[in-house]
Amino acid sequence: MTVDRQLLKREVGAVALVLLAVFLLGALVFQRPLEGAAIGDCWSYGGPFGPTGTITRCVLVAAVGIPGMVLVAVGCIVVALALFGRIRRADDASDWTVLFAGTVALVPIAIGLAIGGEPAPSEGAGLWGSLVAHYLRKWIGPAGAWIFFLLATSALTVFTLRWNPIRLLIGPGRPQGAGTDQGDALPAAAGLAVGRGNTRKPSLAESLAPEPEEMPAIDPALARDVLGRELALRIPETKSAPVDEKPPAAVRATGERSKGKGKTAQSDQLEAALEASLDSQAEASYGDDLPPTDLLSPAEVRNTDAGKRELDLAGDKLMAALRTFKVEGTLAGRTSGPTVTQFEIEPAAGVKVRQIAALADDLALAMRAPSIRIVAPIPGRGAVGVEVPNPSPEMVVLREVLESTEFRQARAALPIALGKDLEGRPVVADLAKMPHLLIAGSTGSGKSVCVNTIITSLVYRHTPATLRFLMVDPKMVELSVYNALPHRRHKVITDNRDAAAVLKWAVMEMQDRYRLLEANACRNLQEFNKRVAQQESGEGQPVLKPRSPDVAFEDRVYTGGVLPYIVVVIDEMADLMMTVQGEVETPIAMLAQKARAIGIHLILATQRPSVNVITGLIKANFPCRIAFRVASQVDSRTIIDGAGAESLLGNGDMLFIPPGKSEASRLQGAYLSSEDTERLLNWYQQARERALGEAAAAGETLGEPDILETVRAAEAKANGGDEDDADGPSNERDARFREAAEVVIQHRQGSTSLLQRRLKIGYGRAARIIDQLEAAGVLTPSEGAARPRDVLVGVQDLDRICGES
Repeated sequence: MTVDRQLLKREVGAVALVLLAVFLLGALVFQRPLEGAAIGDCWSYGGPFGPTGTITRCVLVAAVGIPGMVLVAVGCIVVALALFGRIRRADDASDWTVLFAGTVALVPIAIGLAIGGEPAPSEGAGLWGSLVAHYLRKWIGPAGAWIFFLLATSALTVFTLRWNPIRLLIGPGRPQGAGTDQGDALPAAAGLAVGRGNTRKPSLAESLAPEPEEMPAIDPALARDVLGRELALRIPETKSAPVDEKPPAAVRATGERSKGKGKTAQSDQLEAALEASLDSQAEASYGDDLPPTDLLSPAEVRNTDAGKRELDLAGDKLMAALRTFKVEGTLAGRTSGPTVTQFEIEPAAGVKVRQIAALADDLALAMRAPSIRIVAPIPGRGAVGVEVPNPSPEMVVLREVLESTEFRQARAALPIALGKDLEGRPVVADLAKMPHLLIAGSTGSGKSVCVNTIITSLVYRHTPATLRFLMVDPKMVELSVYNALPHRRHKVITDNRDAAAVLKWAVMEMQDRYRLLEANACRNLQEFNKRVAQQESGEGQPVLKPRSPDVAFEDRVYTGGVLPYIVVVIDEMADLMMTVQGEVETPIAMLAQKARAIGIHLILATQRPSVNVITGLIKANFPCRIAFRVASQVDSRTIIDGAGAESLLGNGDMLFIPPGKSEASRLQGAYLSSEDTERLLNWYQQARERALGEAAAAGETLGEPDILETVRAAEAKANGGDEDDADGPSNERDARFREAAEVVIQHRQGSTSLLQRRLKIGYGRAARIIDQLEAAGVLTPSEGAARPRDVLVGVQDLDRICGES
């Protein structure tokens, strides 16, 4: 039977059920009862529905009463609406059947108990309700009869709706907000789509939930105190009236207001919220509070019933297409997300899984879909998942994920709001548990938006005292807007050589932190910050600084405060690997292997997921990855070690490998517009101007040494001289001059990149050695930036050349 004939059969059945319901209700209202006459005399009764209506009314009212007859008509209407696609159809029809039959049986009993339990049939209870009520009152008494009725009603709702009405009388067994099972409070229709024999697999949001003991490592209250003391030391004293401190909870509560319903209303609401938020915190300490979620665009009002009929038809069309390709099976269920729906197909006996997996392109053609992804099989389930695009996709905005319970109650150190899974549940992951993240996807697939949502998610949980960013943006347009963000440790890096220096500084910071942890016998950042908190409160042992080898007597008491998390964000990894691969690959590998314990985490993004960009050394240390749409299956395997990313839809459709798992889960990424980011940064900028004054509003980091200068000084110290002294005398050769000369003679050509790779030195030092080799007559003058220099001497001449210095 084709899909059109199945649709016609449903339409005819639905119309017949509607007409039957009209007939039953009309017979109940317009037909006269028999009033003691025999059924054979009903042919003399008139009315709009004739003797058939009279007999039907007589039989149903006599059996289950007038309410029971009304329930039968209502049941016909409900089934008709399900066939029309106006309400959700249950995957297991037995629940509907048991619920309907139980309701028709229990309502007459309740009416019979209410009218006193008389054995004579009545129009309210019918013969069934009157007799059962009478014998219940006779055997167990009136109170016992009502207790029996409540138990029967509870059993019916528990087994069909997964909902217990007795909870309404005795209250929940656990306090609200303490992990109460939401399934006990769901409406009736919420549980009908799950059969009693089905067991729901844990969702991605549930699997990502951390253990209860994993609390954020930095106390926000302590961090605000530390930040306040630092600002008090750095900023000259000014007289100002004392102000009441507004707790962060009050700020976050402003984000839980009602959402707008129109585009104009949303715009006005956002502008008003921005002004009110800035005015209310005009005299608050800069960075002391978290931004309100009112700054972000609210989610649009959705019609939850839209598209359900189309999904029913899509399921029928999918099964028809499979039968066309000689693949037998049953449609076990479906899971609808914001943009895709996963149909669960249970193959018949003898059908191979790879036989279904090979039909992705054929099924996409048959269903006229842009692409179809097949999960064969679904992990932990005896079914194959076929993911089909929704006819009416929904946009997931970042604000609704930030305002969700999953994010607000996340017991995570670095929570990031990724989006929603196939079940429509918000997904919040912990960057501290990953501990690094690799993001890849083609242009326009949603990669940059994902990076922005991750940054914004962290900003909505941490103040500048507990989180610092290092951002590298070779494209110069994606992350440069965050120069106004107070959380940044250095301005956004756009030069590739400076990016290499930033990564070297991160390695130096990692080593300094490890020495600090070693001096205090701490295993990770959490233990160290706990020690600092105890020292600030006057409890516990003092925190010590690492011992300096060249200082005999020193004060080793540590007074630096808590150590913030450091998140290094690189938006385009491919550009770095093409230009300064030798200088960035090793620091990235070192950070990925060792930086987790001391709170340094990496987020790498690239739009060219090839093996020369995502090398094996990098890939091995990034178990958590996000793949957006890519051009080929080869690129998909490079990112997630499997196919699937080439079948994504784009616009935030992603595959996410969570920590501790090897299977990728499909998510719809949260959307953050440029206007949202601008409003957030304006909020920080104006708060900064009010707290620090116009002189400090330029955006520089206060009281912190420049990263690039620190790296240059460290390299100069390691090289035994000042590396930046490019204007020094030409006869002062580098300490590795002879070694560099041997390298260029061996390769018969000389270039800066050659010395960088072979000697593992920086670009500036390599360029100066090339100039010294040219001055000594070892190399020819430069003939262009892209051409290597020729070698003029041999190994036998090195003693003479080096002896001249």
